[in-house]
Amino acid sequence: MRVLVLGDVIDDIIVVPKNQLRPNTDTVAKISQTLGGSAGNIASWASYAGADVTFIGCVNERDLSRVTEQFALYGVKVNLQTSSKETGKLVSIVEGSSRTMLTDRAANFDLDFNLISDSYLEKFGFVFLSGYCIFEKEITDVVKFLGRVKDLGIKVMIDPGSAGFIRDYGISDFSKAISLADLYLPNEDEFELVGPVAKTTIVTKGEAGVDLYEHGELVESFEIQPIQAIDPTGAGDSFSGTVLAQLANEKSFREAINLGISNAAKAVLTIGARPQL
Repeated sequence: MRVLVLGDVIDDIIVVPKNQLRPNTDTVAKISQTLGGSAGNIASWASYAGADVTFIGCVNERDLSRVTEQFALYGVKVNLQTSSKETGKLVSIVEGSSRTMLTDRAANFDLDFNLISDSYLEKFGFVFLSGYCIFEKEITDVVKFLGRVKDLGIKVMIDPGSAGFIRDYGISDFSKAISLADLYLPNEDEFELVGPVAKTTIVTKGEAGVDLYEHGELVESFEIQPIQAIDPTGAGDSFSGTVLAQLANEKSFREAINLGISNAAKAVLTIGARPQL
């Protein structure tokens, strides 16, 4: 099945301090800039894992060619919308296995579901939404769009992306917005807020592994081998993208989760949130 991924495009600025951060003075750090955004990363990992992927997001009109070319490096086709706002930016401060993120959504606010026609959607078997593009929309707009997708017989997968933004949006409102999802992929913090709201919920728990829920019931848990991460930024996105690709290629949940764990292990051993080419 062809896969359509909708969501955020972000220029990631990743900061890895050499020592503990010192307020009001300098701290030596390694600083890298890469193209990121949760949905963009997931699209790249899904393509890397063997899916036929198209991505829709919104960027500053000056960045259209640059972003298109960078997605092409990962084999991802794009149908980008443009805005007069700057392309989104994020500063990620990495300290061991934890990270602190400062986010400027910018052009991502202007992603418009209404510009995506039914005739375009019907080319795809899976539609993936990043929670970040839901947080910026009214509940009715999200449900209306997902209703169109479901009416076309397309499966819906959602990665919520941010426990903090779920709280800001409203836990009950977010649950209503994603009520039509077939597959929900939260991390442990996000799962504690919303629970197993979809037919299938796959919960990532860091070093504690992965849990698979069907119809609200825990049916299987998967262990992972602890790894000394260099940059944990891409772990969740690599896992979600890999699971998406495997399910689109009609693999079982067990196969999809195990390969997702394997690719997440690769992701944390490099700087940046996308596959190493």
